[in-house]
Amino acid sequence: MALNGEPGRPPLKFGVAAVDLFTGQYAAQAVLAALYARERTGKGREVELALYDCGIALTSYYGLEALARQADLPPVGNAHPSIVPYGVFPTLDGPIVMTVGNNAQYRRFCENVIQRMDLFEDPRFATNLDRARNRAILIPLVDEELSRWHRPELLTRLEEAGIPCGEVLGLHTALTSERVRAAGLVVQAQDVPHTEEVGETSAQVLAPPYRLDGARVPVRRMPPGLGSSSATLLAERLGYGAPELEALTAKGVIR
Repeated sequence: MALNGEPGRPPLKFGVAAVDLFTGQYAAQAVLAALYARERTGKGREVELALYDCGIALTSYYGLEALARQADLPPVGNAHPSIVPYGVFPTLDGPIVMTVGNNAQYRRFCENVIQRMDLFEDPRFATNLDRARNRAILIPLVDEELSRWHRPELLTRLEEAGIPCGEVLGLHTALTSERVRAAGLVVQAQDVPHTEEVGETSAQVLAPPYRLDGARVPVRRMPPGLGSSSATLLAERLGYGAPELEALTAKGVIR
């Protein structure tokens, strides 16, 4: 959280439960590694994870930089600590995100996009290190230039110049966009449960982000409802009979 926020402002949490989600990813990796080791050695392994440990691992190169500097790293908001210009920029009809990652891209940005070669020739912005040192001067100039453009036209110009960029969208707008539809990232679950609390559950779910043999992995069913498998598991694993299950249901222990 200390890395996530604007300079001089309080820390901000992520928009999604990143540590929870990545702990699941790390758990899957660890289980696969243990299974592979069992195939080779015949011995099983005990896998342990903690949310805190995974949160520390997620600091990645920021963590390594903090250790090397022996100091806390300040937040930089939507910017990048060492690449300039990088971040979210205004246009006439909505923000974009843009990364001018090296000197060649910076030249193309100045020459082909904003047509400001004076910003390329200015010695204060000659290298990325110079641009990082003088970001307080350069970024307002970039903001001023980009804010004159309509977003679609600017994105086309940036893409033609080979500069990584994209539009900043609301979540629902992104999920219903043509790009997401074409990529098959929102799919219909094949088995949709019905619950008394919410009725027919929406069949739209997010597909796994990977492909196998060039195809998205189908989502066969929605996540199970709360307690939907309790009776089955108690019967199959612990041998509970119908009278015991009925008693637990009557007490509200299971559904």
